[in-house]
Amino acid sequence: MVDDFQQAASRHLSDAQCLLDKQRWDNAVYLAGYVVECSFKVLVSVYIDSASAKKYGHDLAELQGKAMERLRFMYPALDMQLPANRTMGTVLEQFHPERRYAKSGLWSELETKQAVQRAEEIYLEIVPGLILDGRISI
Repeated sequence: MVDDFQQAASRHLSDAQCLLDKQRWDNAVYLAGYVVECSFKVLVSVYIDSASAKKYGHDLAELQGKAMERLRFMYPALDMQLPANRTMGTVLEQFHPERRYAKSGLWSELETKQAVQRAEEIYLEIVPGLILDGRISI
């Protein structure tokens, strides 16, 4: 199976937005976390390789910390384009991916809206620019 982090991020974002509309807060937050994870993995796979992206697993803290710092070091010109600690202040920084096993009702409507919105912002900061630069295709 070939990994396609961009398609996965796009698919998870669409599904998270649908679940938000259906007031399915827990699963919307869960998928929003994967939007962020896959978006960061798009960057790592484009500028380093897919194997490096996969080695981070589901660790959002490592992806937005160690992985982004590595990219900043390797490609200083990218520094202004890379998201920095974008999940801070949202529930996205909590329990990813373990939240998939949590009891229902963990997240409120407001927390869910903020999480899905932040996931969309991160996706839009990363993916369209890489498409426009010709680094990834749709």
